[in-house]
Amino acid sequence: MHILIVGGGRIGSNLARTLRQSDHQVGLVERDEGRCRAIAEDAGITVIHGDGTDIDTLRDAGAGEAKYVVALTGRDEENLVICQLAKSYFRAPLTIARVNNPKNQALFKLLGVDATVSSTALVAQMIENTLPLNGMRIFSVFQEGDVEMAESEVTAASPVVGRAVSQIRLPEECVLIALVHNGRMIFPRGPTILNAGDRVYALVRRQSLDALERVLLGETK
Repeated sequence: MHILIVGGGRIGSNLARTLRQSDHQVGLVERDEGRCRAIAEDAGITVIHGDGTDIDTLRDAGAGEAKYVVALTGRDEENLVICQLAKSYFRAPLTIARVNNPKNQALFKLLGVDATVSSTALVAQMIENTLPLNGMRIFSVFQEGDVEMAESEVTAASPVVGRAVSQIRLPEECVLIALVHNGRMIFPRGPTILNAGDRVYALVRRQSLDALERVLLGETK
């Protein structure tokens, strides 16, 4: 699956690295030339140096083949333009935009952006979802969309204990984005081993939540 990310800051570069380790085809657009080189070398992906609001730059980065276009720049107006171009010009099936000012979320949805995410909204959702359900805690990261962030603790009885990420059969539209091991945040890669007590964070389609729960926790009541 081809995913195009626009914006190579901390969020964009980490997302690109994680998706690439999950064997997705990832492209990234970044304005800063030095950052482009660093991401390309570190993540092993195609990085285009240019302006993500430019049609030719998006075309060179593979927007025409991308199933997801994710706009993660630090400017809301740029993220909105990127998503609108992806939809109207390249017919991208799904656009996701970072909204730096949560007050702009309604406008983004009104103008056709499929899903939005903001750090402010994420913190609010975490506060509202402090109690786990059946061993898995769910965060509504993409407002009014069907993408969730799931948090789960690996127990001693979990079927994934002692297994590498590459050996785990995750639902089709699910990506492990982080895990916390002994108090340390780790971005999981194929060889990363899951241990009892690890907290696992994943992005997953809402309809695949039950399947993810079975994979990580085994059969639940």
